[in-house]
Amino acid sequence: MREKVFDNLMGIQREMLKIIGEVSSLTGSPIAIEDAIDDNWHPKCDVYQTATHWIIVAELAGVIKEEISLSITKEYIRIAGDRNLCKDDCASCYYNLEIEAGSFDRRIFFPDIAMDRDNPRVTYIDGILRIAFEITPQIERIITIQ
Repeated sequence: MREKVFDNLMGIQREMLKIIGEVSSLTGSPIAIEDAIDDNWHPKCDVYQTATHWIIVAELAGVIKEEISLSITKEYIRIAGDRNLCKDDCASCYYNLEIEAGSFDRRIFFPDIAMDRDNPRVTYIDGILRIAFEITPQIERIITIQ
């Protein structure tokens, strides 16, 4: 019973984060929900839809391709990795430190549209990660009345 209650609470949390993420994406200043949850930094992302694709563009300046990890669940896509701007042996005295470094993690929840989630087209050019999912047309079946 305890496990079922925990699973239900986790489901409620996921749904709340999904709703807040969707609502915040409609405003002029989206809320980064993850900021309150963990110690990772969260890359800025543009998420939009065209007539044929649902697209995510993530800003990952200074991250090498091999440090980026993508994973997909039925609910979201996760972009994770690590950005190291200064090597461990570099002794420095910072006057200003604004560029986030270290581990990053960003989850973007899928909208409620039909799309090919198994075959995204992923490119990474000049620090910009672009992930495009093809929107699949809804096929309407005609049912005969007996």
